[in-house]
Amino acid sequence: MKQNIVKSAMHSGLILGALFSLNFVLSVTKITALALLTYAIAVFIVVLMYKLSIRFRDNECEGSISYGKSLLYIMLTFFYAALISTVIKFVYFQFINTAFLENMFQETMKTMELMKFPMNDASVSQVESMLKPATFSMIYVFTNLVMGTIVGIIMAAFVKKEKNLFSQQ
Repeated sequence: MKQNIVKSAMHSGLILGALFSLNFVLSVTKITALALLTYAIAVFIVVLMYKLSIRFRDNECEGSISYGKSLLYIMLTFFYAALISTVIKFVYFQFINTAFLENMFQETMKTMELMKFPMNDASVSQVESMLKPATFSMIYVFTNLVMGTIVGIIMAAFVKKEKNLFSQQ
């Protein structure tokens, strides 16, 4: 089969993006049991990423893949998943729960006061600008990419498989 890493990563990213979004929705609920379920989903995401990487290696790469290509596939998959889940997060912050970020801003200010953190107009303004729906959603993209890179560095070592010297060409 002819390998197409971007197409495969987009397909896998769609699946992971749905899981990232579900994880986010469960994490913002006030129900403790559902919030705890996010840990199980996080483990499931890692296991699923491994399975998707193995499937990519076996089906698209004819059973062998280098460490670098495996890492690229995992990072691309996390990138597409991050884009999908960021759209969901933006919609949530902008339209569904518009008070979420304002409440977070108020809690942040209280915490900074309790810690006796020096406050001025510039620092308050900076925190306020970071807690806008678009900005805060983009922070999640960066976070997911860092997480994907860490997972990818480790997982690519387990997914890589060199071509067998005696296999038919």
